[in-house]
Amino acid sequence: MATHYHIQETRTGLRIYVRHQSVSWEQVLAAGVAGAAAWFACVTFLNGRWKLVSSVLVAVLSFVAAIRPKRATLTITNVEFLTQGNFSSRFRSGQTVCTGDVRWLEYQESSDSEDSPYEAGGLYAVMNRGKACLLPFLTEAQTIQVISEIERKFPGLAERWRTESPFTSHFLTLGLTKAV
Repeated sequence: MATHYHIQETRTGLRIYVRHQSVSWEQVLAAGVAGAAAWFACVTFLNGRWKLVSSVLVAVLSFVAAIRPKRATLTITNVEFLTQGNFSSRFRSGQTVCTGDVRWLEYQESSDSEDSPYEAGGLYAVMNRGKACLLPFLTEAQTIQVISEIERKFPGLAERWRTESPFTSHFLTLGLTKAV
């Protein structure tokens, strides 16, 4: 899986573009599985030549959908994070997170567990009531670079995040201080 990102500084903030391309064997596998499922459904519900035509059509359409790169754009201002992209239906119209609600930013790995729905790994905003994905598909190193760039551009936000984050010296020492 190849993920490329680009950080652009704007007049009022930052804009970060992410492009994620899946590997070719995943694309072929997705098309094959979709074609087989369509063929099974067509054998069950249709008759004649429609079985072959519809299963081939579904296989071709799923292959086209699988090779299409997933994109995301994160626009950051001093008041909000706006994420838009084609990687999930909830991000097509955009997701807005107010900077005042964000306690800190962190990297989160993708979740493939049965208990929770699939969530892509990448940059997440930790808030009082849960987490919000800001930029998917980033590696941990890429996420650290993005967070550093955000902190450089918005030092006031970064200072507030440092005071609210558990990843401070108290976290490393487990709240134990030396008695002198």
